[in-house]
Amino acid sequence: MRTATSDERGNVMVMFGFAVVPVIGLTGATIDYSRATNVRQVLNAAVDSAALMGARDAAKLSDTQVRDRINTWVKANLHGDAASKFTSATIGIDRVARIITVEAQLAIDTSLTRLIGQDAVTVRSKSQSTWGTNTIELALALDNTGSMASSNKMTALKAASLDLIQIMKDATMATDQIKISVVPFATQVKVATTLKDESWLRFDQTKQSCKTDKWGNQTCTQIPITKSTWTGCISDRDQPNDVKDNEAVGSYATLYPADFCAQSTLAPILPLTSDWTALTNAINSMTPIGNTNVTIGANWGMATLTPGVPFPEARPFTTPRLSKYMILLTDGDNTQNRFTTNGSQIDARTTLACQTAKTAGIKVYTVRVINGDRTLLQNCATDPSMYYEVSSASQLTPVFQQIAREISQVRLTQ
Repeated sequence: MRTATSDERGNVMVMFGFAVVPVIGLTGATIDYSRATNVRQVLNAAVDSAALMGARDAAKLSDTQVRDRINTWVKANLHGDAASKFTSATIGIDRVARIITVEAQLAIDTSLTRLIGQDAVTVRSKSQSTWGTNTIELALALDNTGSMASSNKMTALKAASLDLIQIMKDATMATDQIKISVVPFATQVKVATTLKDESWLRFDQTKQSCKTDKWGNQTCTQIPITKSTWTGCISDRDQPNDVKDNEAVGSYATLYPADFCAQSTLAPILPLTSDWTALTNAINSMTPIGNTNVTIGANWGMATLTPGVPFPEARPFTTPRLSKYMILLTDGDNTQNRFTTNGSQIDARTTLACQTAKTAGIKVYTVRVINGDRTLLQNCATDPSMYYEVSSASQLTPVFQQIAREISQVRLTQ
């Protein structure tokens, strides 16, 4: 005979059975959520790498081939249930903007969560990548002072620079996509004498010339620079313009002072160009001579990257997909500019020149070769990771290779 007590126990068991289902379901949800998180991480990695791979091949493959390769790559980087569930990704290819977008999703079967009515968990991933390289303008502002003749530094600098130029050449996929300028500097810079009639130049510098007669009496006179005697050297502009770059030069204080050459063999500036032979020749022509004025190197590196005078080759900063870079390299402390031999005063001008470049939108790399003001160069760099220091000239080539690849490599854009 069934008693009241046994009926009550039966009811409790039934009620417990109903109650335990959601508890088990919620426990299962935690487990399934963890599984879904792991699958999402795997899917993210697969989609990211497939987007990059597709971007690298987009220039040489058709849209159909790119899509097939991306789908194959995603599936190959999945495993287990994720691989079996994957069919294809949604792939967008914009050949005008040079952008590939990859979206993929997977429905992961649940386990205990089924008890509360959820049979699957959907995970999604999206990645976007560009192919080729952005349009790049790069200034090489390179110390050509006398100290670069020691410890094989100039030889190593030439080799590293030529290697960088080759990397950038190999990365180029369209005419003028990558343009480079070379700015050798000492206490001055040098430009082509064919620019002597340019309105941004002024000819008012002088040098002292002294003669001693047979009685030992010395007579000194100030000789002015003229267009006919000028050999291309330019000194610092009047302050505060010595740390700026003006797209429009008009007033007297903004003009660039043509000067007598303190370093007669200083190599001339090569403005922005994609003429790889001209770039090679410019690097090979560099000769170490004279004292150090890092400010004028930074200022003229910036000048080659800024549209308008003194060089018209640079594109506007607002040009879509354009990146501007400067590599500023030196092996010594500031020792002399047009105004002083006080190193700390020149350092302050260098700091301002670097800041002007960075504010304009130029990404600045700095390289200290064995010697030089570490703090000054670290602060000149756009980011701490963009400062390099080498203790041996032989380390310049791998440093320049790293910078070149960083500038030209394909990157994920979101």
